[in-house]
Amino acid sequence: MDQIRTELYKIDMNNPEDILKFYQKHVQYYENLNKAIDRMTIEEFIVVKQKYCIALETKNKYSEAIIILQKVYILLDRLKNKSSKYYNSLYEKTLFWEGIFLGRQNKYTESNEIFKKLILLDPKNERYQDWYLTNKECLIKNKIDIMEYLFSASFFITVIWGDKLFDSTIFYVKLIVIALLISIVTIKQLYRKMIKMPESEKPGT
Repeated sequence: MDQIRTELYKIDMNNPEDILKFYQKHVQYYENLNKAIDRMTIEEFIVVKQKYCIALETKNKYSEAIIILQKVYILLDRLKNKSSKYYNSLYEKTLFWEGIFLGRQNKYTESNEIFKKLILLDPKNERYQDWYLTNKECLIKNKIDIMEYLFSASFFITVIWGDKLFDSTIFYVKLIVIALLISIVTIKQLYRKMIKMPESEKPGT
């Protein structure tokens, strides 16, 4: 353990390649959570795993990173009773990266469940707010894109086969379809302005 810790202190923890090589070299040690019993070792395990997850993001390995973070939560539970002054910051950082990895996987709803917790912890943190709003934008955009596709398809069907399908009511059908199509295009242009933070999650509330 002392040898691994000495090696850890020598590497650049902010260099993704260094932390990837280090973790993979000592993966058996850091995956054995039974070795993390005392406060100092638990904190070390958490920090190393967090850094490893951040390094995994540079390789787009989000699923693997989330699996690692689930083990970090186990360590955080263990750290609760160790009077660690770093517990809150370590917990918040773990939440943050889980939210990011879920967002990177286009799991916007799940990601925002994480960022809701983070905003409650730190209502004035602009980074948390930006991620929350970006996820909201993506969710709304997906729905708008689907509606635009459906209305566009309805428009072309109406133009091509409308006379046969709707007979004497074709004029009104065309008006409705065109109106819906214009509406959805307009909404698509304005959707960013429509997104607001829920009152309970706004800074200062």
